[in-house]
Amino acid sequence: MVSSEPKGPAKVAKTTTPGKPANGQKFKPGGAGGARKFDKSGGGPGKKFDKPGAGGPRKFDKSGSGGFKKFDKSGTDGAKKFGGGGNKFAEGNKFRGKPQAQPQAPPEGEKQDWNKFKQEKKDLKLKRKSSKDTYEITKEAKQIYEKLRCRKTENKDKLVEQIYKVLNVGDTISKVVKAHDTARVLQCMLKYASPALRAEISEQLLPFTVIMCQSKYAQFCVQRMLKYGSPATKSKLVDSLYGHIVRLAGHSIASGLLDTMYQSATPQQRIHMRQEFYGDLYQKAKDSNVKTLSDTYKEATNMKASILGSVKANLDHVANKQLVDSSLVHAVMLEYLRACDEDEEKLEETVTAFAALVPHMLSTKEGSEAGVICFYKSTPKNRRAIIKNIKEHLLKIATHEHGHVFLISLLNSLDDTKATKKAIYDHLHGDLKTLVGNQYGRRVVQWLVAPGDTTCFHPEFIRVVDEGLAFGKKEKELRRKEIFEQIEAPIAQAIAEEADFWLSNSHIGLVTADILNHIQGESYEKAAAALAQVIAQPDWRISADAAGPVPQDKKKPHNDVEAIIAEATKQRRKLLNADSSSSSSSDEGDEDGDGDAEDGGKESQTGEEDEAEPKLKKTKKEAKKSKAKAEEPAAPLVTGIEEAGMHIVLKKILKNDGKREGHPFSQKLLQSLSTDVLKVWLGVNRSCFVLLKLVEESPALLEDCKKAIAAEKSLSHTLVQQKTLGAKLLAAKLNIGK
Repeated sequence: MVSSEPKGPAKVAKTTTPGKPANGQKFKPGGAGGARKFDKSGGGPGKKFDKPGAGGPRKFDKSGSGGFKKFDKSGTDGAKKFGGGGNKFAEGNKFRGKPQAQPQAPPEGEKQDWNKFKQEKKDLKLKRKSSKDTYEITKEAKQIYEKLRCRKTENKDKLVEQIYKVLNVGDTISKVVKAHDTARVLQCMLKYASPALRAEISEQLLPFTVIMCQSKYAQFCVQRMLKYGSPATKSKLVDSLYGHIVRLAGHSIASGLLDTMYQSATPQQRIHMRQEFYGDLYQKAKDSNVKTLSDTYKEATNMKASILGSVKANLDHVANKQLVDSSLVHAVMLEYLRACDEDEEKLEETVTAFAALVPHMLSTKEGSEAGVICFYKSTPKNRRAIIKNIKEHLLKIATHEHGHVFLISLLNSLDDTKATKKAIYDHLHGDLKTLVGNQYGRRVVQWLVAPGDTTCFHPEFIRVVDEGLAFGKKEKELRRKEIFEQIEAPIAQAIAEEADFWLSNSHIGLVTADILNHIQGESYEKAAAALAQVIAQPDWRISADAAGPVPQDKKKPHNDVEAIIAEATKQRRKLLNADSSSSSSSDEGDEDGDGDAEDGGKESQTGEEDEAEPKLKKTKKEAKKSKAKAEEPAAPLVTGIEEAGMHIVLKKILKNDGKREGHPFSQKLLQSLSTDVLKVWLGVNRSCFVLLKLVEESPALLEDCKKAIAAEKSLSHTLVQQKTLGAKLLAAKLNIGK
């Protein structure tokens, strides 16, 4: 029998009299006179498992005061086997781990003291931090860091040395580099350290470069090493990534850093980075004789299939994570597409996989070339998919240095001209001003209007683009004619509606001249009339940002990091000295008088605002807007008829207009010139040459021009009095003053 006073969990008695439970029995009666679960001594045959009924107990009864619990071994209080309080993982659970102290909840009916609750949470957080072995070291380092990050602090290199002495204990630096707070300390150290100390810190971090590149916070330390490190440090950074290039290229954080390192690497290092995509063999050892993918199987052609398979697998790994916006991936992709020229099956698989990612491949020259090959060798279904994917990015692609080449190649190879106009031009027409205002977007417009024109494009560029004609079925001239006929009227209408924009500077004016040279009929007359009215305005002025080479006082930026930091520090000290002098003068003004006090108060107030300004946090959008406003000075305006580039544009338009019947532009321009405008023009050498070009290219308008000038004696007198070459030639041509 078990003792009547159990110590710990109660145990079931081994021998009991039937019908008489011993003390500490596992299942107790449900109440006074209630039936027991294993009762066999009643008036009738007892059931082993009673079903729920009137007064009948349930097997797992948890409701009611008299109900018992299946796992109740601890007495009459109804506690569960694994502890009380409803905690599933109480002390009896060996997998529970270390006990964690938690803030105590107040008893029922009492109000929560939130200040006390918050303080308890802070204490717990501090206790958890202090349990780390680097807590005291990082705490001391961050205290010095607060002084280091202040703009007004001088001799920052000394503070960096102090922090380094604190952190340079064992492997502390490698432990704290991935934390969000101490990573910022290391970034600041790399920025302000002396060259020797910066190299020493970098040497300690180099063995952990691969891990740092994949860390959310440590990646910024790698960026600082790339920005402020010496050329030797940058070279070691790239070398430390060997063997992990493919894995890092497929990592969401590390891929951007890898692209930056690839762009700043030496040519030999770039070759070694590309070699890792060729197979596992090149991840362990580099071959200086292998420059491109084709060199890997030059001597062993039987290895070509396996090598191309490895490259395809690596590219698919990167493509599945949509991380193809990288110069390294673009270079490998281009080599692979050129090597797969004969294997159409592999090429089609790769093109299908990369069809949705073509917009992200157009940021580099190699990527643009790879995108062009993908489009040329795609099936009609894949071509439609590529066009669909670039629709929402058309303006960015058209105004990009390398993207516009892909777009021109696409326009030159599509056979369905109606679909081309609907899918491409209709989406760009609303942004025609933005397109023409960009140096690369203008080339897209020029190709639509004058494709293959050697006056607009280099012959080599035309040859490269015309390679796509082999992948189309329609004749070249027929395709180009159909496209131009569809866009002729919309472009002419756009010029007629905003003619002043189309003559706002010389670069846009050259595009306008090319368009006028190719449009015909009513469209030409409408556009020519609108442009002539703009030119004849007395206050016609254009921006001088494209008028010629603007003299730049700034020197070409150099790569000497120490010189850059020293120059920035010098400029900052000058500003601080100016602020301090202004504040001291304001104090003196306060003592002199009331009027001076007001001025001094304003100066001191502005000084305080200047000092407090860095503390104010700006949103990213506000910072970008303020920076853009500071960097974009107002473009100076000059008289349109006197500007050298616009002078060439007008002569080009007049030359092309002289070949047309009726000379619509020349005639409309001559009719729109008022007496006041003519008087100004005759006093300018270049405008006299414009009038001379007009009468030379359109002889039928010679008499009209002579009558317009001879009708006013003041105009004839002005022309005769001029000593410029243009005025003399014009007077001789019109036979005035003889």
